Amino acid sequence: MTGTISQFTALLQSHASDVRFFRSESSVLCPCLTPEDNRDPSWHAARPSEPVCDPSGHLLDPAATTDLIVKGFIQPVTGARGARLPAETVVNLFGGEIGVEIQADDQIGILPCAWGGVNLNFFEWGRSGEDFIEYAGRRFTVVNANLIPDVNGNPYHHWEVGLRLIAGDAETGVILHLVS
Repeated sequence: MTGTISQFTALLQSHASDVRFFRSESSVLCPCLTPEDNRDPSWHAARPSEPVCDPSGHLLDPAATTDLIVKGFIQPVTGARGARLPAETVVNLFGGEIGVEIQADDQIGILPCAWGGVNLNFFEWGRSGEDFIEYAGRRFTVVNANLIPDVNGNPYHHWEVGLRLIAGDAETGVILHLVS
């Protein structure tokens, strides 16, 4: 049995939206960090010529950063397709616990495992906003990612990701409380 990755890529090319994938795996800590590992904005205010760190307290390292436009499908979790997903699937994407609260701006993303020769990695995704998916001018963090295999057993067909709007991009509210 042959795989379907090439068919999926063709579908993305012809029908998917542009999505920005930004992931920084920098290990360079900012000097602004306090002994408690908190960022100190006053350190940056006193040194305006110094680079500003990301929300996790790391300095941008271009060699450890992936910033590219990929093709993907992004859908509101409450949209037509999202509403047809079994409640367990939605729960798994947004926390894995029965009773999880789905927020008004939550999205489901279907994204490739690789694009333009670059492997996309959603494991150990930063939750502070240092890593993000940007779609329609809004930034989302990945709250969970499932690697979906191809029909031939290749584990790298595509990603299904639960996306949550990063605080500050918009007011969010709880719209759905899933219970079993």
